[in-house]
Amino acid sequence: MSSRKIRRAAEHAARKQARKAGFPSSDPSTASGSPSPNTSEAQRTANRANAQHSTGPRCTVNSSQNRTVHGLARHNGPFLVLEYEDQADFDKLKADLFDEYRPVTATECILVNTMIESHWLANRASFLSLNCTDLKTGLIDDPQKFSLYLRYETTHRRAFHKAMNDLLKLRKEMRKAENGFEAQKDTTASTETENEIKNQATAAQNPGPEFHFDPHNPESGVIDGPELFQQEEEANQAAA
Repeated sequence: MSSRKIRRAAEHAARKQARKAGFPSSDPSTASGSPSPNTSEAQRTANRANAQHSTGPRCTVNSSQNRTVHGLARHNGPFLVLEYEDQADFDKLKADLFDEYRPVTATECILVNTMIESHWLANRASFLSLNCTDLKTGLIDDPQKFSLYLRYETTHRRAFHKAMNDLLKLRKEMRKAENGFEAQKDTTASTETENEIKNQATAAQNPGPEFHFDPHNPESGVIDGPELFQQEEEANQAAA
């Protein structure tokens, strides 16, 4: 008999002895999630009650701010001025930056708002990092939080400068496009003027046909130079 058959026979014998001893079967085919028929109704009710208590605390308000710890992460929801901060200071910062950069398009407004929020969050991180430091001794009370706040401050400082650089780059490209359009218009007008001057010069160098009056044949009227030259050649040939 192979080792596999021996192992199966041993497992079968162990399950058989466990059933005789009153233990539940460990066979996966019989281990279902349904309650055992030997379980009483009172026991099943108690199990359901215990399950309700083991699900952890539940929040009755569906808000992303319920898990806000320090308010430095942008994924916590929309930007908010916290309770210990001054809303008037934020409004003044926003008014000053909008007055300085004067955004016109929707993209420019988004970039200016990113600058405002990033600057505010960087200052918030700086304030929180100071709270981790003993101002008298200069020692850091909580190195882990202090390091975390410094990383957030650096992140938001970079976000501020990136938004500012993107705004300046966007405006530079827009000015370049406008200047290119004006230069193209000037080039087109200059080309038209040059063509007109060339046409006038060409017309002056190549005048139209000359007109002569044949006194020997008054009825012939006015004839041009080439025709008169041809008539003279014919007359000379006839005289010869």
